[in-house]
Amino acid sequence: MLIRPFHTGDLEALRRITVEAFDGTAMDQNVEGQFGLLAGHDWRWRKARQVDEDVAANPAGVFVAEDEGKVLGYISTRLDREAGKGRIPNLAVVEAARGRGLGRRLMEHALDYFRREGMAFAMIETMTNNAAGQHLYPSCGFVEAGRQIHYAMKL
Repeated sequence: MLIRPFHTGDLEALRRITVEAFDGTAMDQNVEGQFGLLAGHDWRWRKARQVDEDVAANPAGVFVAEDEGKVLGYISTRLDREAGKGRIPNLAVVEAARGRGLGRRLMEHALDYFRREGMAFAMIETMTNNAAGQHLYPSCGFVEAGRQIHYAMKL
């Protein structure tokens, strides 16, 4: 198993893994459940676009886990140097590789990256229905700092 920097050729695999991993926990999926299809695109399209945004914002902070050339997962990061904050927008692992510590290894890799970049703290968020995130993040040293309620309205 290798954790390496993102390459542009990874983009389609990361989009696919993201949609698979967030099925059942994605905010846009919840919104679509309330209002139906919006603006001609489903939640999968919206969630996959987040990978594009992550790569555009900080390509050097996207790390890919692969085994024998097959992409098994990734983690994306954002840096706010002025505030000293490292943020993790997305962490996803293919279903066949879950439960083997890969998410933890990706998380540790991202946290090491934040330390090397001089960040003072790291943040990640998860939905209340994401049991994997609610287990992994505290076990990696994160503490709950607050809760947020998301509202949506069809226009």
